[in-house]
Amino acid sequence: MSVCSEEGREWRTVQKKKKKKGMNKKRKDNVKDTRAILLETESLSALEGQRIRSKIKESVEELRGSEFGAACLETIGRSLRENLGGLESSRPCPEAGGGVAHLVCPVPQDVETDSVEPGGDPLDCVCYGIGNFSTSVTSRYQLALLLLLLESLQVPRARCLLFDPLFSEWEREFLRELGMTVLKDNEEGKRAVDRPTLFYMIHCGKALYNNLLWRNWSPGRLAQITLIGNSFKGIEERLPSRTLQSEYTCIAHILDITEECALPASSRYMDVFNDTSLHHFPRDKLNVKPPVFWDVPAEPTYQECEDLEIIRNLVITETDQSGVK
Repeated sequence: MSVCSEEGREWRTVQKKKKKKGMNKKRKDNVKDTRAILLETESLSALEGQRIRSKIKESVEELRGSEFGAACLETIGRSLRENLGGLESSRPCPEAGGGVAHLVCPVPQDVETDSVEPGGDPLDCVCYGIGNFSTSVTSRYQLALLLLLLESLQVPRARCLLFDPLFSEWEREFLRELGMTVLKDNEEGKRAVDRPTLFYMIHCGKALYNNLLWRNWSPGRLAQITLIGNSFKGIEERLPSRTLQSEYTCIAHILDITEECALPASSRYMDVFNDTSLHHFPRDKLNVKPPVFWDVPAEPTYQECEDLEIIRNLVITETDQSGVK
């Protein structure tokens, strides 16, 4: 691998004890309290919603005016043009209206967000695991950078797909108002590509990256992927070799093909973007691998993983609200 230098609650089931007077009433009250808390996160007041919108706008403005933000946009844009080619740096984004406000405002109903100029080759964008940006400062800055990236790369918002199993209904609706597409199903990262696609997956679990590689295990598909996420080099250094080879086979096999460039370092945003790199899989390196290398591995199950860092494709209920961000 060539590396560019630069850098909830947990619910438990307890054994039933002998019933005491009033126990059933207390238990019912606790269930009601829990549901009330969950409902509160789903439907925010108009005032609270406006406060969150203002915070997101402030984060966008801050990143836009910072050296770190400018360096990130320049690094990512240059890398995409060099590795994917054919991307039109001057293609107008239909919903871009100047200034910062349009980034956090609803898209007008008469705007065709999926339109591009004739002859343009629009880049798709998929964002997994950005977290609860209505409550998390880290998630809010990650969303702010994503919005700036879409503007800088001139990707129509409708071509940006997002999913996090922990999104609240308010967060899903907010993203839709921006003109973005919120996926309904938990794909566990297993999304096949057939066109140039940027995957924005900051601080996601290793299994999510491995699943993405597995689903696109061919030179033609991998060459079209650009991945912004946890450093593969860092994963290799921190994870025991045996575990990497047995549980995260696709990551292990792709290491010597991957070209990785770390995002610029910043003490101000260390907790938000630490260990984050841009990953490409150059076609010339992919094509030199023998045909046997591209035999599709068995679908990953991670049955031996003790610290699986993703939420599986299961129904999230009131008693299953744990997840990794």
